[in-house]
Amino acid sequence: MSRESYGLAIGLIVILITFLPLPLFAFFVCLLSFFVSKEVSKVFKEDISLFSPLILLVHYLLSPLTYPLIGLLALYRGYKTWSIESFLKVVFLGFYPALFLSYLIGIREKGVFITLVFIFGIWINDVFAYYTGKYFGKTPLFPKISPKKTLEGFLGGLIPASLFYGFLLPEDFLKAFFIGMITLVFGVAGDYFKSFIKRQYHIKDFSNIFGEHGGFADRFDAIIFSSPVFYFFIN
Repeated sequence: MSRESYGLAIGLIVILITFLPLPLFAFFVCLLSFFVSKEVSKVFKEDISLFSPLILLVHYLLSPLTYPLIGLLALYRGYKTWSIESFLKVVFLGFYPALFLSYLIGIREKGVFITLVFIFGIWINDVFAYYTGKYFGKTPLFPKISPKKTLEGFLGGLIPASLFYGFLLPEDFLKAFFIGMITLVFGVAGDYFKSFIKRQYHIKDFSNIFGEHGGFADRFDAIIFSSPVFYFFIN
């Protein structure tokens, strides 16, 4: 399948899941958390993916207990291996993606429409940034992390996607535009965050389950990273 075909298929599945009742939507978010954690854990060689959905649900339902839970998991693994590296990797995997993705359920609580606006805004940014950078990109943004990503691509995605938020979010246009812009900047940061890890471990993608789109961590990086930010603004 081509990049566009994979993208369309993923998009349709995500849209269908968004229309499901909240408990079923939460179940699929937990599955996403597990798969992303599994992919990143494989690279880190420190697997706590089975705990990722648990951390997500604890943070969603009993937020203050999340941090002691992550701390206990990290302490257990650090003691078992007697390695500060293992300890820190478990702390990282506790927060990413589980804690981040719990806010996606919070966004869905606000309604299907708001959730779809959030997701479509991220996708619009991604698509416009890709093609603007591909055909007009000349100025590298962070070449050590992503050599092909450019300032032109960044702006080419940010502006139309921010306008989309400005027109669709139930706020006055200027406020919605800036909510979108800040959300999207964090989404782009999520892309670089993921790319930095891949550069450090000398891998192209976390997996190839989605062909040219890579794996779950590659495909949903921006949504994972920007969910807490968007939730903050709409809550």
